[in-house]
Amino acid sequence: MNIAINRMTKFLALVPITMILFTSTAWSAINCLQAPTLESPSGNIVTVSNVQQLHQAIDNLQANTTVLIQPGDYVLNKTLYIQENNITLRGNSDYCDQVNLIGQGMEQANYGNVPHGIWSNASALTVQNLTIRDVYFHPIQFDANADSPTLYNLRLLDAGEQFIKGSSGGSLGTGVDNGVVEYTIMAYTIAPPNTDHGGGTGYTNGIDIHGGDGWQIRHNLFKNFHTPDGSDHLWNPAILMWNGSSNTLTENNVFIDVDRAIAYGLTNRSTGTDHYGGIIRNNMIYMSPGIYSPTRRANSDALIIVWDSPQTQVLHNSILTNLNQRLAIEFRFSTTGSQVRNNLSDADIGSRNGATYSQSDNLNSATPSMFINPMAGDLHLNNTASTAIDQVAPLIDAMRDFDHELRPLGNNADIGADEFSLIYDLIFEDGFE
Repeated sequence: MNIAINRMTKFLALVPITMILFTSTAWSAINCLQAPTLESPSGNIVTVSNVQQLHQAIDNLQANTTVLIQPGDYVLNKTLYIQENNITLRGNSDYCDQVNLIGQGMEQANYGNVPHGIWSNASALTVQNLTIRDVYFHPIQFDANADSPTLYNLRLLDAGEQFIKGSSGGSLGTGVDNGVVEYTIMAYTIAPPNTDHGGGTGYTNGIDIHGGDGWQIRHNLFKNFHTPDGSDHLWNPAILMWNGSSNTLTENNVFIDVDRAIAYGLTNRSTGTDHYGGIIRNNMIYMSPGIYSPTRRANSDALIIVWDSPQTQVLHNSILTNLNQRLAIEFRFSTTGSQVRNNLSDADIGSRNGATYSQSDNLNSATPSMFINPMAGDLHLNNTASTAIDQVAPLIDAMRDFDHELRPLGNNADIGADEFSLIYDLIFEDGFE
């Protein structure tokens, strides 16, 4: 308790009270995340209030336009094709669930003119404050030249394939660059589709980027990306950055019941690398006990994989596999210069196929009792997690934790995604907001 009292004093001196209220989030439901409120839109604004007006606005788009969508359900007649630069599609609400763009169904092969929710080949598309659900392929699809997209405060539900897809330009390392995905939910309300959409059964990811550089993926929730035994695809990463991608930052996300959480690289390239550089930090990953059969577990690899991705850092993540995965983190193929430090898990860190990396201060003996509400994906530390609290030196590339709280608050930093402080973590333990 002396540690906790000391940390409470330091915390109050460092963090404004508004941050305490802002970052409390109930991760267990597929409700909107608590995204900071955006400023009012400005410039050229086209306001729509029904699906006919929405399609007309998209058909007549001019560059540098905001399409402001009034609250309601919009059953799409066709995919929203964005072919002008600097377009914003924004729900006229501070929440993600008041404006709903609805496809024909993730299992509906007769999808008509709605294969995707939004498709873009233009740069600087921004999508904010809305839901896209029930589409046969991708809620959001980018062509390779659609650089600098920003996706904010969205809820993407029940997609037939990848939820956010960035296509390749046809050569290694060519794709959508400088994307930002924040405060967005990607989830199946029950489970991925059972049918083959063209890539085999179970062919789904949350974010799938080919050849993209400089993506930032933070403060998101990924849930129920678990395909059943017998699917063609058993190991789909919720975040997959590959085919020459580079310099990805993945931080402060929550993953619940996903077959793989984060993959920097997936295949061994004979020339170039499948991914290069980047940081994976402060993520919370949870799997429910008993999801995997013994055979599935025996053939598993890890929830975070760094494969053919040199110079990659894996820092301060919290992972509960609950015996579903053989490993928490795995390095494979060319990973020269990579680091894995200060991670908290209940499974080992491993490597194969000649992977090399440096490691320090990782703890692989985590238990559910160390966390506030693990079944909801909330892996904030309990004050009894003495083996993780004040145990490691702070890292220059992870000076803030999952809640953007400064490290260290005590004499040393804590292992895992959360830097424990009494008032910050425990005030919300019973759901108080």
